[in-house]
This record gives sequence, structure tokens and C-alpha cells, in this order.
Amino acid sequence: AYAQETVCAKVKIEIKQQLTLERQAFDAQMSIANTTVSDVIQNVGVVVKVTDELGAPVPITDDPNNLSAKFYIRVANQQNINAIDGTGTGAVNPASTAVINWLLIPAPGAAGPSALGKKYYVGATLRYYFGPRKVELPE
Repeated sequence: AYAQETVCAKVKIEIKQQLTLERQAFDAQMSIANTTVSDVIQNVGVVVKVTDELGAPVPITDDPNNLSAKFYIRVANQQNINAIDGTGTGAVNPASTAVINWLLIPAPGAAGPSALGKKYYVGATLRYYFGPRKVELPE
């Protein structure tokens, strides 16, 4: 008898730059690797979150008319996955890797009044179903 595989997915989120200027967009990327040979990761839902240096949530939006948010966000690219909103169409097939890119744009004033700017952290909560089991990986 063979032991069951315990790892069904490997998840990585990456910000490809550490320094940005105000109003300069930057890319956030998440990779979801389905390491199984026959099972589908289903109903994938991703919620991107931004916090300040103290860990307090920072408002972000995909609505360009929302002037109260510190960051505007939009999905820039999706590979090997149709949706990331938690619906049945968001799936990662066996032995494949889904890649999602978001474009984050700081709002005017997000850098704060200091010449040194302000530090923010970007993370995400990933939810999906693996068979009947619901999995949630917090940021």
C-alpha cells in the first residue's frame, strides 16, 4: 500500500520590488501549484490584503471612483485558472500551476507626509476546496 500524499498545493505570493514611488504601480503575483496527479483544486478564492507597518488593514479597491482607498487593485493576468472569486469556475487542474498577477497602484497621499514614505505589507487569503474539504490559508 502507498501512503497518501499530504501536500496537495504549494502557494507562493511574491512582490517583485521592495521600493516604489508614490503613484507607481507594482505587481503582486501568486502561484498555486497542484502537486497531485488526479485531484482538482476547486472553487479557488483569493482576497488580497494590504496592511500598514503596525498590521492595521488598509483599504484597497477595484473601483476607480473610490477615493477613500489607499490602493487601487486589479487582476492583470491569470494563467491556468478561470476565476479567483470562489466560484466553481476557479480551479487548478492536477499537475499544473496557476499564476495570478495583480496590479496595485498607491493612491495620492499613500506615502504619508514623511520624506521616507510609509511601509505597507501585501498578503492574501486563499480559499479552495480539495475534494469535500474546505481549506483556508490566511495571509
